[in-house]
Amino acid sequence: GSSGFGGGSSFGGGSTQETPATWTPSMNDDSGATIKPKAGPRTGMVLGKKKPGDIFAGLGASEPSPAQEVAEEPQAAAPVVNPLLEPVKVLIQEKVTADLEVEGGLNGEATCNGSFEVTVLDPSKADLCCFKLAPQRQDFKYKVHPSLNKASHANNVLEVRQGQNSFPTGGCLKWQLKTGDDNFLPVTMSCWPTATGDGTQMVLELELTDNNVTLENVLICFPASASSRPSVASASPGEAGYSDGKVMWHIPVFDSSEGSGTLEFSAAADSASLLPAKFEATQSGTTRCPMEILECYHQARSDAISFACEKKVTYELNIGS
Repeated sequence: GSSGFGGGSSFGGGSTQETPATWTPSMNDDSGATIKPKAGPRTGMVLGKKKPGDIFAGLGASEPSPAQEVAEEPQAAAPVVNPLLEPVKVLIQEKVTADLEVEGGLNGEATCNGSFEVTVLDPSKADLCCFKLAPQRQDFKYKVHPSLNKASHANNVLEVRQGQNSFPTGGCLKWQLKTGDDNFLPVTMSCWPTATGDGTQMVLELELTDNNVTLENVLICFPASASSRPSVASASPGEAGYSDGKVMWHIPVFDSSEGSGTLEFSAAADSASLLPAKFEATQSGTTRCPMEILECYHQARSDAISFACEKKVTYELNIGS
């Protein structure tokens, strides 16, 4: 899944979201400290108005706030810990991969790989953070980081085992599910290639099969050499065109308001050379393995620790591989 508009797998925008804007005082000769945001996505962080979990709630879900709301008082020196951020950041992400038949349906199994990744931004408050989770689904297989207590995980708690003095950075819990159930995927796709006098007419039908799902940055790519003179006849919803050896169909948001879509293009090539096609999309704010944090607290002191949490699923499907 490295292909796509503007650099492929990063196209979903997920990677930029993981580094929120940080604020650094800059001392000038003629004035006090001025607060300048680093370049990068703003996630609407406002002093005193922050709701827990809002910062990373979704990809671009919160509106940027006007600059004058952010800070009234200039700061004299940069604090070591950013007071605008929660002491703990959690990223819960999954990747779903599968091969699909040209006519639709799974070819083999779909695989869902997930991880629970923790970044402690303020060790003085959260060096020994632990998480109480809602009961885990038993059809997923779990792997717990060696620093964590496996018996605690069996009781839906992520905490370090005795003798560890800090929570592990990065992935502390991983899970996997393999399934041959077509309904696990939120979409179905069918390709209808037809031989023409000078090549192939390709029609792709896309259908959302789970009306509760909203997919973002849907990108479907068919390989096609420039010499085959590919020509897009229609694409709805979204837009399609030819670039970098691929016919690309991009749908910014695909949900139940559309429900289905069709791409039609032709190329002076046989149908086998136009496959496999690739489908990529992101689903924000949820994961396929339910992963709900009920509370986050300090393992030794038991005081509650506020945290920001982002969830997302990336789909990477091959059609006719």
